[in-house]
Amino acid sequence: MNHTKVESWIYFFLGLACFLIPGGVAVFIVYDRGISFTSVLMFTGIVIWGGLFWLFPFIEKKVRKEQTKVSFDERDQLIHKKAVMVAYVVLWLYFVAACVIAWCIVGPHGSISVNIMPLTLLGGLVIFTLVQGLASLIQYSRGDKREQS
Repeated sequence: MNHTKVESWIYFFLGLACFLIPGGVAVFIVYDRGISFTSVLMFTGIVIWGGLFWLFPFIEKKVRKEQTKVSFDERDQLIHKKAVMVAYVVLWLYFVAACVIAWCIVGPHGSISVNIMPLTLLGGLVIFTLVQGLASLIQYSRGDKREQS
């Protein structure tokens, strides 16, 4: 298993844990007490953490500049590009499905609670992370099978 594949596994599980644990706590706070400063702060933290989370691999590579061998080649770049594209497409499908399902539930004259919007955003972050990690791991496993044969 190459270094980039190991990183992909680590970021897959670390990313999901970083989104699901505080997100789950925030969801329970919202449904228990309603929208409050604590839950809004947690959602804001999750969004900021999600945005900064993708900088960690690049920062790690800058810190470990003394390595002379290549750790991220053209194949890894192509895998990352395809994984992000797949996650982006699934994210849009998720948001479209969330809008259509919400409309089907309440109907054309109904209303949706504003508590649903942060939950939809959090769900999108989790789905993007999950799909990108899975797409990366599937592409790496395909490459390993081709190298063995």
